[in-house]
Amino acid sequence: MNMNKAAQIKQFVKQDLWTTDLDTVHIVQRVGIQALRLAIAVALEVRHRLLDAQAAGLVFTTLLSLVPFLAVMFSVLKAFGVHHQIEPVLAQALDPLGPKGREITSQVIGFVDNLKVGVLGIVGVAGLFYTTYSLINKIEQALNAIWRVRQGRSWARKFTDYLSVVLVGPLLIVTALGLLASVQSHTVVQRVLEIQPLGSLLVWTAKFAPFLLLCGVFTFFYKFIPHTQVQLRSALVGGISAAILWGIAGEGFATFVAGSAKYSAIYSGFAILILFLLWLYVGWLIVLIGAQVSFFHQHPTAYLSHLLWQQRTHAFRERMALTAMVALTRHYIKGEGPIRAPALASELNLPVSIVEEQVEQLVEQGLLGRMTAPEGVTLVKPPDLVSVKEVLDAVREGGPAGALAMIDSMDPVGDLLRRRDEAVKVALAGLTLRSLALGQPDASKERPAPSRDGST
Repeated sequence: MNMNKAAQIKQFVKQDLWTTDLDTVHIVQRVGIQALRLAIAVALEVRHRLLDAQAAGLVFTTLLSLVPFLAVMFSVLKAFGVHHQIEPVLAQALDPLGPKGREITSQVIGFVDNLKVGVLGIVGVAGLFYTTYSLINKIEQALNAIWRVRQGRSWARKFTDYLSVVLVGPLLIVTALGLLASVQSHTVVQRVLEIQPLGSLLVWTAKFAPFLLLCGVFTFFYKFIPHTQVQLRSALVGGISAAILWGIAGEGFATFVAGSAKYSAIYSGFAILILFLLWLYVGWLIVLIGAQVSFFHQHPTAYLSHLLWQQRTHAFRERMALTAMVALTRHYIKGEGPIRAPALASELNLPVSIVEEQVEQLVEQGLLGRMTAPEGVTLVKPPDLVSVKEVLDAVREGGPAGALAMIDSMDPVGDLLRRRDEAVKVALAGLTLRSLALGQPDASKERPAPSRDGST
């Protein structure tokens, strides 16, 4: 009985949950199924995608790049006279460490103050910017892996985009914190606080403001760091999820630090370093989980798609190949140019990696061609010259001709498969990509099917 129950649960998690038609269930059930899909997909991907190992790699990169990164930020903010705001922001990030967090903050800020950019020379400044670049590049690689993006930004795009993150991002955060502090201390606001219940509402909103700011930071992160088209709504869902996890983890870690006196006795002066590394690891793991939430929110069927793709499900690959070819046919009919794989994936609402692999297969079969100016893929032949049967044959490994040639006509199984393929050929005769894209009826249905001896 227990084994049957476990098998049912496994079947529900692996397939039934993902194949349920949401249009046929109540709205409350629909929301619950969507939330359960998101939670299970993220939980499974944390294990399958080895997010813990990626978080550990980011911890190592952060240790090497933290001081240079803060030094670059310090230099930028100093030009605007707000460089002293780095310390409160860093202290807030390390607040779960308690008094040890304030100690680490003062030490890091001391390192930054002692780092004199003017005496480093050209090589030193170049090394400073390279370590900063390596940190952002490592973050982009981790998020691109979550979003199944095979190719990252070009060197030119990295230079401009990373520079924007380093220069504009910290300035926006510090400006928001400064505006929040100035508004709270404004005379008009102080008078409004005395008016009830408006005053209590403003106090509650002010307490909630750091959470909103954290949501905004994570949302910005998930929207612009991955080298793909991330919808703002999906980035926001991931940002809110990461901010909630950050708050929960912060409270839990603060409790852990408060009860870790015995670890201080064991590790002595190294205890503060170990706690710092643990919090860095937890923080990066939360960042990656939030990115995973954004991905599955934008591609809710991505988990099932990857499962079917990895299992080499024939029906799924046929459907996907035809769907991609029909989408490209519509672009062709409208006179639009080539389309890149990420844009095609966004249009089909499928992960980029699956679409890229399918496009590569269709290019190898000669149905699609790659263009360089503008960059993208397009049909090699006009869609009215490409039959649906030709696309389905391209999905089959080795093509139909080679397979049929090896079938012994005297073998009853082989003869059955041959007649099956012939029946499919007759059923799809006259159906092209153009007629499929335009929704035109199949002309072959107007003709009577041939008999066994070939007569009509």
